[in-house]
Amino acid sequence: MSMKLDLGKVFFFILLLVLSTMTAMAGNIKGTVLDKQTKEPLTGATIQITGTAQGVVADIDGNYTLNVNDGTYTITVRYIGYKDILLNSIKVKAETLLNFEMESDAQALGEVSVVAKKNLEGERALQMERQKATLAIENLGAKEMSIKGISNVEEGVKKITGISIASAGQLIVRGLGDRYSTTTLNGLPIASPNPDNKLIPLDIFPASTVQNITVSKVYDASAFADYSGAHIDISTKENVGSDFLSISFNAGGKFNTLGKDFYRMDRDGSLFKTPSLDQKLIDMSLTDFEEYARHNRLFNTSFQVSKKTALPEFGGNIGFGKRFTLGGNEVSVLGSIGVSNDLQTMDNASIRTLEATGNTLNEFNYDSYSNELKIAALGNLGYSFRTSDHIGYTFFYARNAIDTYMRREGVDYEDHHLIGSNNVTHIYSLQNHQVNGKHYFGKQWDLNWSGSYSKTSSDEPDRRQVMFIREDDQIKLFKLNRQETMRYFGSLNEDEWVGDLTANYRFGDNNKLQAGFTYKDKNRDYMGTRFYYNLNKLNPTITDIYDTDSFLNMENVENGSITIDRKKQPKDSYTAGNSIYAGYIATEYYPVAPLLVNLGVRYEISKQWVDYYTDGGKAERSELNKNDLFPSLNMKYQMNEKNSLRFAFSRTVTRPSFIEMAPFLYQESYGSAQIRGNADLQNGYNYNIDLRYELFEKNGDMLSITAYYKHLKAPIERVQTLSGGSAVHSFRNADNGMATGVEIEFRKEIVKDLRFGVNGSYMYTNVKLPEGGAYTNSQRALQGASPYLANADLTYSPAFSNDRQLSVALLYNLQGPRIHSVGISGLGDIKQQPVHTLNFTGSYRFNRRFAVKLQVNDLLNQDILFKQEVPTTGDKVEVERFRKGTGFEVGFSYDL
Repeated sequence: MSMKLDLGKVFFFILLLVLSTMTAMAGNIKGTVLDKQTKEPLTGATIQITGTAQGVVADIDGNYTLNVNDGTYTITVRYIGYKDILLNSIKVKAETLLNFEMESDAQALGEVSVVAKKNLEGERALQMERQKATLAIENLGAKEMSIKGISNVEEGVKKITGISIASAGQLIVRGLGDRYSTTTLNGLPIASPNPDNKLIPLDIFPASTVQNITVSKVYDASAFADYSGAHIDISTKENVGSDFLSISFNAGGKFNTLGKDFYRMDRDGSLFKTPSLDQKLIDMSLTDFEEYARHNRLFNTSFQVSKKTALPEFGGNIGFGKRFTLGGNEVSVLGSIGVSNDLQTMDNASIRTLEATGNTLNEFNYDSYSNELKIAALGNLGYSFRTSDHIGYTFFYARNAIDTYMRREGVDYEDHHLIGSNNVTHIYSLQNHQVNGKHYFGKQWDLNWSGSYSKTSSDEPDRRQVMFIREDDQIKLFKLNRQETMRYFGSLNEDEWVGDLTANYRFGDNNKLQAGFTYKDKNRDYMGTRFYYNLNKLNPTITDIYDTDSFLNMENVENGSITIDRKKQPKDSYTAGNSIYAGYIATEYYPVAPLLVNLGVRYEISKQWVDYYTDGGKAERSELNKNDLFPSLNMKYQMNEKNSLRFAFSRTVTRPSFIEMAPFLYQESYGSAQIRGNADLQNGYNYNIDLRYELFEKNGDMLSITAYYKHLKAPIERVQTLSGGSAVHSFRNADNGMATGVEIEFRKEIVKDLRFGVNGSYMYTNVKLPEGGAYTNSQRALQGASPYLANADLTYSPAFSNDRQLSVALLYNLQGPRIHSVGISGLGDIKQQPVHTLNFTGSYRFNRRFAVKLQVNDLLNQDILFKQEVPTTGDKVEVERFRKGTGFEVGFSYDL
């Protein structure tokens, strides 16, 4: 029911209340509103003095405080989809405690459950969603992430069975690499700014903006078919409860970094700013550039390195939510913005390369110093009308900027004693706009629509390197091929539009027919430019490699001692795109009461292209156009209230990335791997079978056991060939591959408030590589796949009152050995050795407004170790070692 408010009457009413408190003793009613079955808080439940307009709404934890005068009252508690609670003759004197447990109203749920906004942040509520879901899913909510000290989505998905994170943030699911999974934001795809990875870096999503993470390792026809590993959906927060304003702040650092020396190469402003290159330096002819470079300063930075003391890391977040009526309809608004930084020092790390006999070719030790800045902002606007209908808009922005300075020293394969001073800045950003609507037409029909626009970018502005050589106890500039001292500027931008329209028709008691159409269009632009310093005429006396301004300066450019060459070839840029038109039809049908059958088929028309230049500068286009059918079957047999069996079968596709299907020599940045695409590359197809048993107890205990098998037809594999004595990476369709394994998940309440959880997976993967590569093993496990993974956690969360609560958690993670790099030229694969991680987090809420927390990450502080097999000797030789260090964080939050 809506009510037009007169401001004068509101003011008079407030004044009357204030005056009345002078003559009457004030009291209050407070407590918690919970779901009787799940014990989850019912955010948004109303507690009202019957027959009056006086009432409150339960907050995100189900808590409420209703201020009244001493007296006797009748209380009504309401929540959509639940039976009302009516309490008569409640005597209030000072503070009165009333806790409510509400029962689900089956009839009301059948009619209006679509209107209710569920609070899908708590562990119990998400467990119920998981139990009731048509598909086999796993999920993680904001509350569990907070209790366990999980700061972003990447850390969160690592806690889910069968998932691990490889180097450079690549997601590995059931042994299948990044190309086999997909990521969506609120159900809509999002583009990746990384040219080598299909998925957007998951650490770009901070926990403060996330409502929950849902992972599905089975396929259904309503989703795009380009995954066989997992579909990871990130749901952002929305205001489903009472009004709020929250502020949080934290500080910390790593014990091997805080207060220690921290080196940094000269920077153009702070990490809040993205450095840029004057466009005219790229557009002008080479002749004009050479003349311009002799008399003008080209760059805003130098190669100078400064030393400072590492300060503590800081982070903070501000969020607010508001609900109000507009024209008799409900409007909800939510906003959040957060900023944090991270400092990371790695001392005395080492890396080496071997020859086939096991002898060392190159060996370097290095120290690295990384500074990372993360910014995230979220906005959500919702409008509900006609009782059932809802439209919404969500805006999400994220920016991760990391600046890393590295000092390397060692001996190369020609016995040069080299010292390298280099700096890399990498900036990822995402801007995403989403609109959606849900409309009901009677009890049988509903229509859902959504659309999104995403803009992602990956900038590597001003990568710099200077190389030195030690000769006769002197340090000199290294000038072997005039490419040792250089700069690189690279940028990659993607735009993606998505539209989705779905109609549902309900028939019988619980059956449903669903049909939909989806369109996705993605476009990418890449460009890179390199600048090399010719130092053949420069022979300075060097006593400190950090002090370069005395010789790498404008004076030496003007007098001809330094010449700056620009390398901007047509092959250093490309454009690409992919359009997918898809339609599907699916049904959820109960042939008998306990058996749910979800059967669907999806038809996708995919048009993919890359415009590029050959090594000789000739413009070419590579295309891959396919029309495919993708069937899916998901079945759930509910043996009783607690136990169920699930079975799934599907056919899905793995499409090549843009750079994989274009046969030009591509190098993202100086020193990175050279990659040449393959114009003959085709789609790979995957046949997936899953069988799962689930047991859910009312108190939150659960057991899940899953067996799966995946047949990979013509999988796309990275191969290595030799060209001019160096390795060039390319891509081919292998004959076939497979992945199979078993997963188990177990959660148990040991005693009241003390819970234990564990999950683990054992997997076997195998792929047969095509002939013609330089790799040593023609048959091997999938790159990045660990044969075993495990997670365990112990949490203790006692509540001392409605407001005061302690939460303590200990989290353990085991990542088994994995192939880090495929061996070539007679050498075996490089494998990362098992990694054990242990984290601690604790928090204490003093009252409904104020809480503090302490977190310690990587208590074991284990070295990350890589070994390579040498088949000629049978040895396993260490080729890389580094240690990240133990970190800590203290913080507080305040809610208004």
